[in-house]
Amino acid sequence: RDMASPTAGAPEAGAAEAHKTRGNELLKAGDFAGAAAAYGEAIQADGSVATYWSNRSHALLRSGNAAAALSDADEAARLHPRWAKAHFRRAQALKELERPLEAAQACEAALGVVESEAEAKELRKLREAMSAAAASTAVAGWWHGTVSKELGGFMQEFCFKAGGEMVCCVYGQELAGKYSISGVEVSQSGDSFRGGVDVSLNEERVPYLFRLQGDVLDLCCPMSSPPERPRTFSGPGHVAMRRGRQSAGDDLASLSEGQRLIRYLGELAEAIEARVPDADAGAAGERAAERLMEEGEVGGTMHAQQLMGAETLEDKSKRMTMDNHVQALRVKYTDAVDDLAQKLLKGELQAASAYPAEAKELERALRRLKRAPPQPEAEQEKAPPAVAADTAAAAPEPTPPLAPAGAADVASPPVAGQAAAPTGGPGSDRATRGG
Repeated sequence: RDMASPTAGAPEAGAAEAHKTRGNELLKAGDFAGAAAAYGEAIQADGSVATYWSNRSHALLRSGNAAAALSDADEAARLHPRWAKAHFRRAQALKELERPLEAAQACEAALGVVESEAEAKELRKLREAMSAAAASTAVAGWWHGTVSKELGGFMQEFCFKAGGEMVCCVYGQELAGKYSISGVEVSQSGDSFRGGVDVSLNEERVPYLFRLQGDVLDLCCPMSSPPERPRTFSGPGHVAMRRGRQSAGDDLASLSEGQRLIRYLGELAEAIEARVPDADAGAAGERAAERLMEEGEVGGTMHAQQLMGAETLEDKSKRMTMDNHVQALRVKYTDAVDDLAQKLLKGELQAASAYPAEAKELERALRRLKRAPPQPEAEQEKAPPAVAADTAAAAPEPTPPLAPAGAADVASPPVAGQAAAPTGGPGSDRATRGG
């Protein structure tokens, strides 16, 4: 008998054992209802033997009656609390009843008294599966949280669905994917979970560390290459997410096209300016522009390190922050706004004629992004907007490393922990000269 099955004593050796033997034969023949009835007769003859309850629980479960199977398994565990199989029967019935947390706890109880290593291995396997299922149930639904500044500082939303399906949403753009949970540790009270969750979006698997406590879901993505699951909830890869969707809506929809361009160029400039040391921001910007223009004369592509010079560890951190921030901005403001910004920067579109109401602010934003010395306000006011635009067109300024016009029409939402989608601009390791 497996899992140290208890046997009936001398008083139960007669009719009860005969019914049990007949039940075993019917069970082996696949007559689960008949086997359950035979085990029932054994229980009628002697209800103090845990084996009879355990056997009938098994027969009832095989016949599809999980609720009755759980009731019999409960009685078997009550009669013989140190019998591993009684707890195993409970776990099996609870699994069928879709009560994975209780099933995992039943496995834990069995592991506390099991004697065979082979049986312990089977119990651990079931416990792991039930713990993962319990965690999946607990994290189901929408979660939202703001990722670290180093990863872009954007609001990220995850929705964990049944069957390992999930949705990631950034700035209103949704991306479908899959997830799997493993290595789950369940607290003794059963109200918190910790383990690994592998998220697959854009055909890239990211191994997160997760912890669920109440209405807070802590996620930590890897910051190494190749990606390895983190061990602690610290560093730029950590984000604390709350249940539900983001409550605050974005006001971009209420802005005119020109106003959206002003905001996009301004936020883009902030991201690029944060890439270089404050004391050297102007000079570094001028050097980058000069190198872009030199490379543009012969055509070609420059790496970010060629543009900005040799990198320190702090520089690399800033570059990663900028890369992720710029990618998030492009998703936030859409490709259409990015394309218009490209045309303004190249002189293919004139702010004065296309956006007369916002022309002055747009010109200021463009100068800031191009790292050009600002024009005196008095001179701007003297010249009509059209003249100012013509002058700018006659002497084009270097185009900053925005995403190229030939980039994909739809940008995928950036996801914390995933490599930035290659856009050819600051969102990648290369800055390609526009046009």
